[in-house]
Amino acid sequence: MTSYKRRMALKSLAALSTSVLFNNQLRAKIHSDIIVIGAGLSGLSAALILQDEGYKVTVLEADNRVGGRVLSERRVAGSPETGGTAFGSGYARIIDIAQRLGVELIDLNPIMPYFRNRELALDQKIIPMNEWPDHPRNLLPKNMKQLPPNAFFHQFLGKQNPLETNDDWMNPKNFIHDISVHDWLMKEGFNSDFIDLVYNLNITHGHTAKDVSVLMLMFVNAFSSNQNRLGESTSYTAKGGNMSIPEAMANNLNEPVLMNKSVGSISTQSTKAEVICEDGTKYQADHVVCSIPFSVLKNIDITPAIKGPQADAIQKLRSQKINMLHLVPKSSFWEEDGMSPSMYTDGYAGMVLAERKGSSPEDVTSLTAWLRGNIAEQLDLMSEKEAIRAVLDAIEELRPAAKNQLEPVSYHSWSLNPYSQGDWSYWGPGQISEFGQYVGNPHGQIHFCGEHTAISNRGMEGAMESGERAAFEIMGII
Repeated sequence: MTSYKRRMALKSLAALSTSVLFNNQLRAKIHSDIIVIGAGLSGLSAALILQDEGYKVTVLEADNRVGGRVLSERRVAGSPETGGTAFGSGYARIIDIAQRLGVELIDLNPIMPYFRNRELALDQKIIPMNEWPDHPRNLLPKNMKQLPPNAFFHQFLGKQNPLETNDDWMNPKNFIHDISVHDWLMKEGFNSDFIDLVYNLNITHGHTAKDVSVLMLMFVNAFSSNQNRLGESTSYTAKGGNMSIPEAMANNLNEPVLMNKSVGSISTQSTKAEVICEDGTKYQADHVVCSIPFSVLKNIDITPAIKGPQADAIQKLRSQKINMLHLVPKSSFWEEDGMSPSMYTDGYAGMVLAERKGSSPEDVTSLTAWLRGNIAEQLDLMSEKEAIRAVLDAIEELRPAAKNQLEPVSYHSWSLNPYSQGDWSYWGPGQISEFGQYVGNPHGQIHFCGEHTAISNRGMEGAMESGERAAFEIMGII
């Protein structure tokens, strides 16, 4: 582990290198000890660990940037996030790598009181929170009627959560909970209208409560709860946006990440592997670290073919539909209508959050509309221009003071992104017991990582965990 701790002392050589260009006609074979596919957090984590152990590492990235599903919008003041929004005090790997690479972290605690202050809108009408407890749409239990709908499920699940540790969701004794959220809530005595209100409204995991396993959400809940116990500073972001972290990681590689290298096939033999990119370039190595999301990997040819439960996982594990729209306000319209700039809605406005990344937490630097589940799916059927207009119309209908006061700067659909085809993975009912223990298994000389293969952590920390595991597999530590 000593050399692992030393790896961040490496000086960046990438700045001294020019981009490596390959002549497609030559179809050259480039040999490395390790090929890492994907320059997101998981792939870069594995690459740095292995590089420090003396391996020659080549990193291939299909996109024209590093970071994967960590994406900061730098055209907007404060660089709000489109992916990888924040991380808690317990994200030890992320915090460690940022500190070692000199990436400054910003404590988000000062803005948290503002973050929790949101207007509630149902049926395209604002419902003041002081009226919500007695509102006819409020189906919550009597002792919880003061909660907004989206807060109920997390609190209720937390009280019922049987998991003793983060990784306990993969313990077969808990597979009895590998049922849908819908079925679990029905067993708890709630009806379909109630489930629509507390779970299906602007959904965070799955498309509906029927296609996501409550056991996975018990893991999410346990992970979040444990994070909240770890200190006062419960949330951070990186200065310049969280993309600064993978960028710093890439800059500490001995060789620059090779961009625009979309992989078409991977073959593995007893002592080597070969990766062929869609531009015809070929790369050979002793091992391949594959961090590609299953939503993309299922369309890549792997020889010999993966079979059994792991193959089922690659075909069946789904990724969350989510679109993000960043808006810059031309005026403080929320001061005119006397409401919070943030909203939680059941329409095309989705969840609107005020970004406060200026010199004072009181200053609103931009607004981000989170558009998830069926909202994202419907917007993906439109052109980008039509989708943006639909979201703006929904906001302006709810908040007339916002009319013509919001400038759209960036719109991103993760499902339409060819390199991700969705955001975080989510497990359907029965899938954890069916193939949960197989998703991260090596296949010949191919070692898999990515947040979808993490066992103890979620999000960015899960990505780092999985990259570390893949590296340790190659090193023979596990």
